[in-house]
Amino acid sequence: MKRKNRKGVILMAALLSLLVLFLLTACTQETEPEPEPIDGGTTTHIDANAPKAIESKDITAFSLNCYLSNRWRGDEERFFRFKIEEENGVLTASEERSGISRPADAALLTALQEIIDKYELVKNNGIYKVTAGLPPEFQESTLFAGYASGETLTFTRNNEPAAEWAEDIYDLFADWFAANGDETLRPAKEETLVTRLDLRIREGAVWTEFGGINVQEEDAIDGQTYLLFHEVYDEQAQSMIERQFRLFPEDYYESLTAILADHDAVRTYEFSYYDRESGNYGNHDEGYYGFGSKTTADGEEDSEDLYVDLYVEYESGRRMTIETRKASEIEGLQPLLQGLQAYLEPLFAE
Repeated sequence: MKRKNRKGVILMAALLSLLVLFLLTACTQETEPEPEPIDGGTTTHIDANAPKAIESKDITAFSLNCYLSNRWRGDEERFFRFKIEEENGVLTASEERSGISRPADAALLTALQEIIDKYELVKNNGIYKVTAGLPPEFQESTLFAGYASGETLTFTRNNEPAAEWAEDIYDLFADWFAANGDETLRPAKEETLVTRLDLRIREGAVWTEFGGINVQEEDAIDGQTYLLFHEVYDEQAQSMIERQFRLFPEDYYESLTAILADHDAVRTYEFSYYDRESGNYGNHDEGYYGFGSKTTADGEEDSEDLYVDLYVEYESGRRMTIETRKASEIEGLQPLLQGLQAYLEPLFAE
């Protein structure tokens, strides 16, 4: 009888030990945190129920955090956090890192949806795919859009610093805020004066040129040998149509600076280095400066009878060199070129 009791005690103790071990294991499993992804490891989650089509076009909420290589505000700030959300009953657009905000309007919301549609961003709905340990400019970027219908679009991926769709969203917010009196999202303006401008244009066989030139003492005007000149030459006829010299007007450089600023030439030029087709910064070498409607992807040939060469220097040391035979780019440059010519040509009619 005693032997049976002893066996029962041993069996009971074994069962209790197993129970304690099970409970300890369960507690460990519940409280132990999920290990962090190792550097270079990619975490992927896909919501199979996320729709790849959204019927509504009425955005009621939006957010995007990103880093952009080819867009910036101020001097060099390239991280952005755009947001549209309701604040005190008013749908408000903001960029959180700079702290700017104002009530959103239909124009902003409509244009934002057009970008979403243009790049078919809804195809990424429900995707979370992030690689750990990347440099800050490549770390995760999340886009979210909420709609009046209750539908949502959201995805998180490694940031793409040169993503065209993200640049378009930046351009939209920056231009919209600027149109409403706040240029915080735009690069710092060039605040110094132009110190030199040379312009050479070819249309057909006719070359037109403006600029400064050093002349011989015998051609000096009022003792000045560095003069403003204007020249028109017919290449086909091999004849000089016009060649004139004059002193620089007192407000010459101020006037040129204002014209370039009115046409936002510096910002357009600075934002246009990147060649998306080749994935490098050779866009200017190919004759594209952001003024026209085409890119290197269009395979546009150089024109044989159209040419523009515009060179500008500022007191700050900034230089712009626009040299192109691309018809699309020259067409886009027309407002700026016409503004310069409208100022320069009458100087030689006085």
